[in-house]
Amino acid sequence: MTTVMIIEDDPQMARMLATLLEFEGYRAVICPSPERALECIREARPDIVVMDFYLGKARAPGLLRALREDPDLQSVKVIVVSGDDQETAARAAGADTFLLKPFPMEELVRRIQQLRRSD
Repeated sequence: MTTVMIIEDDPQMARMLATLLEFEGYRAVICPSPERALECIREARPDIVVMDFYLGKARAPGLLRALREDPDLQSVKVIVVSGDDQETAARAAGADTFLLKPFPMEELVRRIQQLRRSD
């Protein structure tokens, strides 16, 4: 079963995404604190991470660079989502793909499927 970790600073959005992903047959794990994102990823070993671009004081590019520099974690696939068009910054930092909010759930599932096939 594919494990998808959600790193989102809005707890309600994180729970909604987790519920929808579980309905689609994925194992969804929510990182309880964006500040602990790398620790959460190390513990859960997800196949894919869905990460908001803005994470409170943190930003996805810094987290992505740290993820890509860690030999144990650099193979984790990452989808960055944002209400602002941050695709260029997200991809430059190492995101595998980007989704602009609001997005249809079908599109998120399609991107997850694409990333799983690219393994």
